[in-house]
Amino acid sequence: MNKDQINDLILNDICFSYYEKHNKKIILDNFNCKIKKGKFTSIIGPSGTGKTSLLKLIAGLVEPERGEIKFENQTLSQVINQITLIQQNPSLMPWLNVYDNITLAKLNNKKINYKNIDKLIKDIGLEEFSSYFPHKLSGGLLQRVAIARALLFYPSLLLLDEPFAALDNLSREIISTELVSIIKKNSLTVLMVTHSIEEAALLSDEVLVTGLAPLRVIKKFTPPKSINNKSWQQLGLRKSLQDRSFNGYLKLIRDTSYQVLEKEK
Repeated sequence: MNKDQINDLILNDICFSYYEKHNKKIILDNFNCKIKKGKFTSIIGPSGTGKTSLLKLIAGLVEPERGEIKFENQTLSQVINQITLIQQNPSLMPWLNVYDNITLAKLNNKKINYKNIDKLIKDIGLEEFSSYFPHKLSGGLLQRVAIARALLFYPSLLLLDEPFAALDNLSREIISTELVSIIKKNSLTVLMVTHSIEEAALLSDEVLVTGLAPLRVIKKFTPPKSINNKSWQQLGLRKSLQDRSFNGYLKLIRDTSYQVLEKEK
């Protein structure tokens, strides 16, 4: 293992289960995976197979029964403050405005560089809404606030759980483009769970296809070496769907995903 690989997000022999109506449900059984540092990786697969549980394990919200999670050659407990999870439904404080919701972390005695706040608010498209309260915001704007709050400290590892699922197509494209731009500028490591194959293909440096529970990676995809996927990200999904190379890559992932499902049934 070289120096770069040592700093990857590494999951070794992770086991996790829970009880559902008195029946034990095994979610991860000796799960192994490596997520490359500084890359955007997406996981796609059937619903209810443990993808969200995996993110919660990495975020430290639940503990594995067995196994080890390391990032940047440190244990999870050593780097937990460098990890942020953005979920599908943003949890904002209704009595706080946008600015105060974003800087809420100051209540946890975390250091905030106030010089960066205004820039972040501008970059994420919230400049004219900073004094608004949550009840006045659309779903897209609410998710922007959650993203801005997560990025306030530019975490080393960003976990995304269906972050755009509740948004309309236009909002999805705009916000995902803005988010990827910020991620690339700051060389963040990203792991995203999504049901959108198109979204995964467009945004990711690597796409992992998983099967049914217990969770395991069946296949990995990376854009062809002849393709610069940054150009797809700049074009956005609608225009990329008109690109022959993107459609070929998309079809490869989609066909494999469907084949996996058929074999798993």
